[in-house]
Amino acid sequence: MAAVTSLALAGLILGMVAFYTVALLYFPSLFGDPDAAAPSLGTALPTWYEWEAYLLLWLAGTTGTLFVAVRLTRRLSRPLDAVGLAARRLAAGDLAARAQVDGPAFEETKQLVSDFNTMASQLAAADAELRTRNAAVSHELRTPLTILRGRLQGLADGVFAPDHTLFARLVDEVDTLVCIVDDLHLLSLANSGRMVLRLEQIDLAREAATVIALANADLKASDVDIRANLESAKVRADGARVRQALLALLENVRKHAAPGIVYVETKVLGVWAILRVRDSGPGFPPGNEELAFSPFWRADVSRSRKSGGSGLGLTVVRAIAEAQGGTASARSDAEGGAIVEVRLPCLLFASDEKPSTTACPGA
Repeated sequence: MAAVTSLALAGLILGMVAFYTVALLYFPSLFGDPDAAAPSLGTALPTWYEWEAYLLLWLAGTTGTLFVAVRLTRRLSRPLDAVGLAARRLAAGDLAARAQVDGPAFEETKQLVSDFNTMASQLAAADAELRTRNAAVSHELRTPLTILRGRLQGLADGVFAPDHTLFARLVDEVDTLVCIVDDLHLLSLANSGRMVLRLEQIDLAREAATVIALANADLKASDVDIRANLESAKVRADGARVRQALLALLENVRKHAAPGIVYVETKVLGVWAILRVRDSGPGFPPGNEELAFSPFWRADVSRSRKSGGSGLGLTVVRAIAEAQGGTASARSDAEGGAIVEVRLPCLLFASDEKPSTTACPGA
């Protein structure tokens, strides 16, 4: 910056000298008497005193520019140095590292520091969530694996007699493991945007009726009475994933709201197709409605996995809804019980390639 300004000042001075020298030599009438004779070259050029004045002005301008350039450079470099130092600490594994800037700084560099610190905070939060999730996965898998190992070791040692009841329990534990692994696999696909969907025109009412027919026996065995109010709501979605989400909701009801009543409803609301499940259980603890969609969350941390499930049901429901452009929400009913609502966008297709959002078609 100082070098450019120095060259610019030198060019300005030399340009002025050249201009006035040429003007005095060839156009003397511009400076006085029109009949005045043109001065000689020596007279037209600046004197030594003028050259000295020019030199002093050039030095003053260059020095001032250098001073300002150093101040601006420091103001610019301090935030960049802070970000660089914090980035190196992050790369070394210190996720608590943050960029700290003391003194004045440009708005752009302040925004850079703020964005970097936000990114670092999100990285630390993601790492903490990953650690917590890994610990939760380990905990959830340890119980069925321990049971399986104990039972199989007992069979091998002759402690347990091989009978149908024992083998049925072993199969149940294997099924539990399979369900947890399948749910984790689905969540990993959803988080990476690689969930495979077979989109087709479906009716939520028809899919819900199929699920209710399949789950009705298990619900009744748990003293849960199911009541349905199914209105036609046609959407373009993956029918298998929709049924999977509803089965997960009904399984939650069977585990947490039995005995009681569960209401399954499908309807159209503007451009949304609604799938709503409402039970007569205890509902969600106040302020925990959003936490219910967190992996491995349980309203009562003291509940065992056997009574409380793996804690992945609602997480899977939300992942399925969001993968198809929808939403999933939960709230407690004012009259008691929990309400979980899945919304999917209604789409009318003139062709399979060109969807247009509009009101849902009925039956």
